[in-house]
Amino acid sequence: MKHGLSPAGCSAAFFLLAFLLFGWGSSLEVHAETIYVDGQLAEASTAAYDPASRKAGSGSARAFKTFAGACAVAEAGATVLIRGGTYAEALVPKQSGAAGKPITFKAYEKEAAIISGEGLAPAVELSGKAYITIEGLQVVKVKRWLHAVKSNHLILKDNLFRQALDAGGSAKTGLFFQEAHHNRIVGNTIDDTTQDNLALIKSNHNLIEGNIFLKAKHVLWTVKGGCYNVIRCNYLHNAIQKIGEVYDCQHVGFDHEFTELNCTKRNLIEYNVFAFTASSGDHSPYAGIQYAGQDGIVRHNIFYDTIGPALDLTMYPDEARHNTGNRVAHNTFHKSRFAGLCLSGKRDDPKYVFDNNAIKNNVFTENRFQRNDKRWAWYQELDGKPVQVFVGALGGFVFERNLVFGGAEGQTYLIVTGKRDGKNNPAPQGLASWQTSRPELFRENLEADPKLKAPDAHDYRPQAGSPCVDGGACLTSAKGAGEGTELSVADARWFSDGMGVEGLAGDTIQLAGEAATYRVTKVDIEKNVLTLEKPAKRKDGQGVSYAFAGKAPDLGAYESGLPEPPAAPAAPAAGR
Repeated sequence: MKHGLSPAGCSAAFFLLAFLLFGWGSSLEVHAETIYVDGQLAEASTAAYDPASRKAGSGSARAFKTFAGACAVAEAGATVLIRGGTYAEALVPKQSGAAGKPITFKAYEKEAAIISGEGLAPAVELSGKAYITIEGLQVVKVKRWLHAVKSNHLILKDNLFRQALDAGGSAKTGLFFQEAHHNRIVGNTIDDTTQDNLALIKSNHNLIEGNIFLKAKHVLWTVKGGCYNVIRCNYLHNAIQKIGEVYDCQHVGFDHEFTELNCTKRNLIEYNVFAFTASSGDHSPYAGIQYAGQDGIVRHNIFYDTIGPALDLTMYPDEARHNTGNRVAHNTFHKSRFAGLCLSGKRDDPKYVFDNNAIKNNVFTENRFQRNDKRWAWYQELDGKPVQVFVGALGGFVFERNLVFGGAEGQTYLIVTGKRDGKNNPAPQGLASWQTSRPELFRENLEADPKLKAPDAHDYRPQAGSPCVDGGACLTSAKGAGEGTELSVADARWFSDGMGVEGLAGDTIQLAGEAATYRVTKVDIEKNVLTLEKPAKRKDGQGVSYAFAGKAPDLGAYESGLPEPPAAPAAPAAGR
């Protein structure tokens, strides 16, 4: 004997539930279908909306005048289309979507759906939600843009976030993610906050790709205590302060609740354009990236016109005390007004750990020190000098197989070391002298004109005959001969397996002397083992690098002979 309702009984129960929830006039397809929000509606809601006329009565769609009405009924799989107009109301979804069935809030076709109101703090509240997509909206002139605390699988796509006006300058002013994992921020314009445009706090496996970041009073993006995040193919220009930060937690978080060190690991920063940072005056210089993480990768980026150092591997109390195991490869650093690269260096104080950082196959060209900070006598000596690399203390790094060029060959001041307040800093010396006196730190570097196509027009590809072509070295080497999908290497930290970001493939690698390439599916940095998609035969000591054309990898951000790499968006029309 079977128990429960018959098919007829189920249907009756379903219609009774629908009547209790919506009344007889409501559509039973509301949760899985398209819902509209239209601020022009005369009534609060309708089940007879006509999208063509934007009126009730002649159609069959469900529509609401406010976000609140649509959010009350939108469940997994629903798409909420927001019609053109300005909404002085926060967007606060009530439900989460599900895997394969997100709830999507999207601007209708090409209409300008704008959220604006200086009291909105935030304008979009996604905390505690999962599988929500926000697409094509404009969030403009609000107190705070968006909060996502303990959220996952959110997508922000093709939106405009402009003018977050919180007068208090809170870190929560812009796009604020905390303990938020597996989210995607793709193709947005993120412009103008009173503090941070994007904050990732203790948030992991997030993708930040293809965005335009402009103007923040503090920083365009920051990663604090987050791991396995990928920041790639973004255009970054800050006319006020610095661009990026990576460091640990010191009283950070929504309620300043997190203090944790040595916790910001394996973040990947690649294929970005770092276009400008401002002058700091008598303050610490505003960097392209102020970096103090662990086991991260910074590669294939273009840095130019930063008034502070392009990349600053720094140390200071207390959030930036562990700068270890980082790999910097195949970047191009052009016309910084401080140095292309700053290295804090190893300290005697055991509270500070600067160790095992490697810089390889990069191009440093025409960087020149500019004395904006007038407090330090040493800066007066350095003013106008062709400083490519600025080293605080000699230790904790290896600077290998890079090209450095200050505008002419045989220059001193290409690499300088000392303390900004030091009265007896070492005398400057040329590259050859550094490589002779400190070969454990500086080795196989080249001083030569890189012969880039049009660097002042931001075309950093090598010309024919450039020393960059085939001028690099393999990043590491195989350990032991053999064949199989597990490849033991001397140093696995150079490589990514996609960082656990859904849809992002691992690196394509190549063995020296061979044309075949292999996809990395897993990186074990503790065992120094790469797992490959297909078996590879190798010799002991054979070079291993990213895929390249020619006899050896190229120096700098481009590999001639291969397809163009992923590209950041073009600079905005205003030239920022």
